[in-house]
Amino acid sequence: MKRKIKCGAYARSTGNPCQAKALTNGRCKNHGGMSTGPKTPEGRQAIAQATRQRMASGQQERALEGFYRWLDDGGRDYLSSLAKKRFKRLQVMRLKACPLVLLPVTCLPWN
Repeated sequence: MKRKIKCGAYARSTGNPCQAKALTNGRCKNHGGMSTGPKTPEGRQAIAQATRQRMASGQQERALEGFYRWLDDGGRDYLSSLAKKRFKRLQVMRLKACPLVLLPVTCLPWN
């Protein structure tokens, strides 16, 4: 009886090897590695053409509509909180680099 080859990729969380059936490259479908993209000019042209067709079919508009809907449903507040955290982090970094430079409160982007 022929033994099935296991993937064997180790999980970072548990440290145990993957028990899934391996493909021809020795890894399972989940651990086979990411695509590095097309290498030949013909492959690059094919990807570019597929992207143009996808964008022309209205996918870009649907994605933008979803994004605007997310902004209206509270995403704007989430982005605002991220901007505040980023500004505070930059201010702390500036203070560590040059402790004499303080930014006035009126310079805050949300005031």
